[in-house]
Amino acid sequence: GRGGDSNFVAPLWESGSSTWAPSGATFYSGGKLPPEWRGRLFFGALRGGHIHWLELTPPDYREVVKDGVLFQDQYGRIRDVVQGPDGYLYFATSNRDGRGAPAPTDDRILRLVPSP
Repeated sequence: GRGGDSNFVAPLWESGSSTWAPSGATFYSGGKLPPEWRGRLFFGALRGGHIHWLELTPPDYREVVKDGVLFQDQYGRIRDVVQGPDGYLYFATSNRDGRGAPAPTDDRILRLVPSP
């Protein structure tokens, strides 16, 4: 372990030299979005201004095989991502806390739906 701490676990994924300030995460298990999204971990990025997703390998989910970004710089700071009881993903913006650039309609809760 690090510094004699035998409980240390190395991170599975890092943002690198500039943090995204991850916030609010959920594993998607619904049926309303593309089937390949099932099992992915989605999280908000306050500093990064996007939703980030990771695809991990089962059964222990200790290896990231793919990652991606949604809505880069479209909605500002993303505070939370959750799956609703209707099977869609919802996310909340956080631009009125003195750190973002709020639009007249901020802060918002938005639903992610597939393109028609």
